[in-house]
Amino acid sequence: MQPLKRQRGSGGEAMTAGTADHADSPMAVPAEASLACIDQEWAPVIERVKSAVVAIRVTGCRTFEDGAAGVWQGTGFVVSLEPPSEALILTNRHIITVGPITAFASFDGHEEIAIFPIYRDPVHDFGIFQFDATKLRFTPRAQIQLAPASLQVGAEVLVIGNDNAEKIQILPATIARVDRNPPEYDNSNYQDENTFYAGAGSNTSGGSSGSPVVNREGRCIALNAGGANQAASAYYLPLERVVYALEWLKSHRGETPLPPRGTFLTKFLFQPFDVLRRLGFTEEQEKGVLAADLKDKPRPKGCLVVESFLPKSEAEEKLQPGDVLLAVSGETCCDFASLESQLDAKVNNSVPIRVSRAGRILDISLLSVNLHHLVSFDFLECGGGVFHQLSYHACVRYHLPVQDRGVYVAQSGFCFGLELPSQSVIAAVNSHPINCLDDFERALDSVASAESFEVSWYNPPTNERRHKRAQVRMERILWPLRRWRFAAAWPNSWHPRTLELRKPGEDLAMDAEAVPSLAAKSDRGGVCDEEGAMASKTDADAGEPAPMSLPESRDPNIARFQAGFCTVSSRLPHEYATDMVQSDKEWGSTLVRRVGMGIVVDAAQGLVITDRYTVPQPLTHVELTFCSMITTDAIILFVHPQHNLVLLRYDVTALQGLPVKAIDLSAAVNDTGQELSVGEVLCFVSMSSADRLGAKQVTVGSVFLRSWAIGDLPVHRERNMEICYLNDSVQGLGGLLVEPDTGRVKAWFAQFSAGKRHYLAGIPAPVLAGLLRLLGLFGRASPPDQAPLEMPAKPNAVLTASKLTVPVLELEFEELSLAKAVRDHGMPREHAQEVAASCSEGRRQVLIVARVMSGGTCDGQIFEGDILLRVAGQPVSRPSQVERLMESGADGSCEPVVWTILRSKKRMELPVKPSRSSSDGTTRLVVFNGLVLRPTPRAVAEKGGPLLKHSRHGEGLYFWYFCPGSPADAFEFSPHGWLVQVDDEPTPSIDRLLELIKLGRFRGREWLRCHVMDSEGRQSVRALQPDLLFWPTIELRQRAEERS
Repeated sequence: MQPLKRQRGSGGEAMTAGTADHADSPMAVPAEASLACIDQEWAPVIERVKSAVVAIRVTGCRTFEDGAAGVWQGTGFVVSLEPPSEALILTNRHIITVGPITAFASFDGHEEIAIFPIYRDPVHDFGIFQFDATKLRFTPRAQIQLAPASLQVGAEVLVIGNDNAEKIQILPATIARVDRNPPEYDNSNYQDENTFYAGAGSNTSGGSSGSPVVNREGRCIALNAGGANQAASAYYLPLERVVYALEWLKSHRGETPLPPRGTFLTKFLFQPFDVLRRLGFTEEQEKGVLAADLKDKPRPKGCLVVESFLPKSEAEEKLQPGDVLLAVSGETCCDFASLESQLDAKVNNSVPIRVSRAGRILDISLLSVNLHHLVSFDFLECGGGVFHQLSYHACVRYHLPVQDRGVYVAQSGFCFGLELPSQSVIAAVNSHPINCLDDFERALDSVASAESFEVSWYNPPTNERRHKRAQVRMERILWPLRRWRFAAAWPNSWHPRTLELRKPGEDLAMDAEAVPSLAAKSDRGGVCDEEGAMASKTDADAGEPAPMSLPESRDPNIARFQAGFCTVSSRLPHEYATDMVQSDKEWGSTLVRRVGMGIVVDAAQGLVITDRYTVPQPLTHVELTFCSMITTDAIILFVHPQHNLVLLRYDVTALQGLPVKAIDLSAAVNDTGQELSVGEVLCFVSMSSADRLGAKQVTVGSVFLRSWAIGDLPVHRERNMEICYLNDSVQGLGGLLVEPDTGRVKAWFAQFSAGKRHYLAGIPAPVLAGLLRLLGLFGRASPPDQAPLEMPAKPNAVLTASKLTVPVLELEFEELSLAKAVRDHGMPREHAQEVAASCSEGRRQVLIVARVMSGGTCDGQIFEGDILLRVAGQPVSRPSQVERLMESGADGSCEPVVWTILRSKKRMELPVKPSRSSSDGTTRLVVFNGLVLRPTPRAVAEKGGPLLKHSRHGEGLYFWYFCPGSPADAFEFSPHGWLVQVDDEPTPSIDRLLELIKLGRFRGREWLRCHVMDSEGRQSVRALQPDLLFWPTIELRQRAEERS
């Protein structure tokens, strides 16, 4: 069987992975064939109906069971203009979906009008929008009449719609059959059932969903819904139930009740008489069906057969697969229209039916269940996740009962993402059964922020029905717990209610004075500020904790270093991962989690270092695990602006007597004997992702200055650091390279980011110790006006490291062999000999400038291609030597240091002003209408592009990502750029943007003119319609000193 597709079009680049199955490549009809099929008789028909056909652009504000948040396109057409202010548009259900949306309709006269959903059919693929036709100025008002009785085999039709996202495409077809069973689409919870479909070869593709199938009288006889991926077949929905629902809604305007829709919780299929005979259907029963009075309906060619039913339903007790339906409420029933009319007329009542089971006649009665009660519209947001009650269609797909059906995880988010996959079902919370969304709300409302709770769940997509248990940690600071209730009034709407933030009690494993590193604010009136938290996951017993011992090891190197190792785990929301390039797996998730290793550098103060791959930015939640025994939170003190180093701190009291010891690196600060030698045989002590330690003999393969490639995204990349590689293959999260006998540390192996990939490489111990010394860990290395790194007396107090600075080189070096420097660049031999004498381990290279940071202290003084000979009168051949010599000029006096360079074969001496930089990374960002804004990152200037207004490090509003389903997504913002102005107000900073919002400069504006600038300085304007209900302005920041 050919794979089938729904013909919903992609919204462009912003289309999310969850809706990719609905975005298909065009299947174009040759122009000659199209012209041959559409004769002149169609011209007046097309002219009459084209003004009623609209291209629909839908923005799904939240991920729901039937689709991910994002933008998609389809088609619709006007079916009612009475009254014009409440005109109605018909389209497909998979276009309108059941989740919260915003939508616009583009008319033939190039007019775009907002449209609002008023009805989604609970089972069939149609829905209805409402709009105000009086706002049309250039397009004549027109509507298309519905004629379901005209759907017949051989009818010549035109499919007029938004095919392949092209407004008003006209495709001819001839109805080939009208009794096809509903198509089954891949990878979709929503499947139509209990209706016929018509088939034709119209070659429609993505974007044509919801197109009218028009006959020669200009009437719509069916609704285009889907097609085959690898064939010209298209599938049209008959209009009997559409007419029923439409007339009911028009006669009940303004009323909340929906058109009655009933079901037996049973799926029927149409089968011809030949197939029925195989099921035991007798010749007499066939004659009885053919002789029945069907009230002007065509002679039947078969009957409806029970295909399946939901477990624990009344149908399961009374029906069997293969039962042939003969009559409903005493009337012969051979088609879906007759069946549905009876079910809809008797919702919540018993309906008598007659079936043939292997030739035996049975009379039974079944309850007509209200379908509207089985479709979920209400939802709950918790920790960045979206949850709603499991709906009827998911129950059908996974064969689950509708009673006590649990809560569906539409989007797992930040809290649940580590433990529960999306599309799983939650059955219990803290041993309390979860049968509906109200149960889930009550259970979560009793959980305080940062408190762990147990979740029982199972995973229907993988057919895992046994319940699993997971511990989930609540987050109600960044994402308040919010319940959204659906209102079926015209137009449909959702109303939020934020549950009160509960503070943890005294019995919770969280210090009452702990301060988290993240805080969130909203422009909707509420302020959610709570500082926290260095709280251990394990409760400390009262009094002095009993000493804990480390695991025994026969390997002396493992025994020597295991007390200084820990596993570092970081997690952050996908949309806030601003300082990293995400892998394909991370990009497809709502949560980014990374694991690495850390080494303790000060056990008394609780200081740990790790790499920037593991902890990519300050706005990150970090946990440390020691010896697989204790896990505790950590705060990020300092992110090195240039090198692959992050300094963390944990609460030493949380270790409960575990004998943690610092790794001794102080001897490497001034010990040149520590230098690595190629071919040296050492021991590599590593840590795996399972918190297991290992040791193996390895050989040093190379030590060199690696040049890391620049990616498309402006994120940190290592530069000006010599790294070590081994001849042996090593795995794990990292480790230490040590001398087997003495245990002297020779290098620290960490994870280095390189685009979507990462590599394990070693940092020589002298280089690492020098970096730590600059942080004040091994004696004073700070300028006189800067206080050294001091720890507060109270363990849970936040360390003041925001003013800490380190010297940096605002340029990038590469290695150049002395031979090339002499031959190609004209280096004098005396300088070559001087540099060679300063090199060691047989290395013969000089430093050549590869890139200069735009706007930095070297910009205008040093240029790409300059060869560095001396710094402060001393020959240099390594970046670490340059950094060390520049410290003397970075002691607070800001006096330039003389560099001797070779430029265009000429020796020059230039004063270079030293530069210092504070902790790197995004510590503050704002989500403005779904646009994630932050100050310009340092990596933008480091790429060496043009120095533009608002593009200096720490200035402007830079964006690289917009949230799916947000106004920024809906109105086609391109990633990577700066928001420089909103309406007539410049936006040079986050503070200015928030000030404008507080002053109400944008209040009441239907549209905002957003001026954006790309990396070349090219400006453009995007008109954006704010959505304060679903997308209020959110500010996130890392706090180091403030307390709420």
